[in-house]
Amino acid sequence: MKLKNLLAMTAIALLTASCSDDDNNENESINPAVNVAGTYAGYSEAAFQYTDTPLVSADESLTIQTDADNTTATITYTSSSFGEFTISGTKVTYASGTYTLSGEGSTMMGMSGNVSEYECTLKGTLNEAKNEGAFTFNVPAVMGGMNITFTLGEIPVSKLLAGSYEGWTEASCAYFEGMQATDQTLLLTANADDTFTLAYTSDSWGEFSFESLSVTSANGIYTLSGEGVTMMGMDGNISEYPCTVTGSIDANKENISFTFTVPGVMGGLTITFTQGEAPAANE
Repeated sequence: MKLKNLLAMTAIALLTASCSDDDNNENESINPAVNVAGTYAGYSEAAFQYTDTPLVSADESLTIQTDADNTTATITYTSSSFGEFTISGTKVTYASGTYTLSGEGSTMMGMSGNVSEYECTLKGTLNEAKNEGAFTFNVPAVMGGMNITFTLGEIPVSKLLAGSYEGWTEASCAYFEGMQATDQTLLLTANADDTFTLAYTSDSWGEFSFESLSVTSANGIYTLSGEGVTMMGMDGNISEYPCTVTGSIDANKENISFTFTVPGVMGGLTITFTQGEAPAANE
């Protein structure tokens, strides 16, 4: 009995040692800083204390290059919206199918040509297949502390379209045409079912609310549409009216317009919201 036990224990010990050697060989064959090198496509989100909704930027890329010592990496990320980031000497580790990256560097960031250099830190992860991951750059000295997260993959429509839009409106009805209002704001919020909620409050036209706008896309243009209500009136006599809205937003969020239609007001009221400032000739 003792001999059988001894033989069994010896076999277990040999098997354990063999597995341990295999694990060590596998880990030795992985050079994390070399394995993660490449260019990654994705999108970014910037969060800071002055906005409730992160600013987003689609179609961005991030590059990882192995440093000369083959043990660390340099990460470069140039964003059309948020600046240029360089993190040299980034530490790269691998465990349980996940690459983890961390380091310190700098970013060139600014507006209207006034660009300054700021210190920043990086924390990021990549899965073993390197098709999923996220990198977060923290810039403490900007906007009370800004976090910019680059995520691999295409940006979800909910993140791309949601946000606050500023612009101007032009209204027409049976009694007038081309009446303008400036400094107008729309708020678009994503719902869990892939629809959107739209809120528009205007000093000139009242309060508009839409709880479930549908969205379709074609040729880089997203079209939203749906039914809602508006609270509208004069001299304190406020009534609720049914209304509809149709809007379009391009992928770069540079050409945005929404048209509100209120059939029961002034023989049919149409209000068109356009992002940006009203043309000088129309002011």
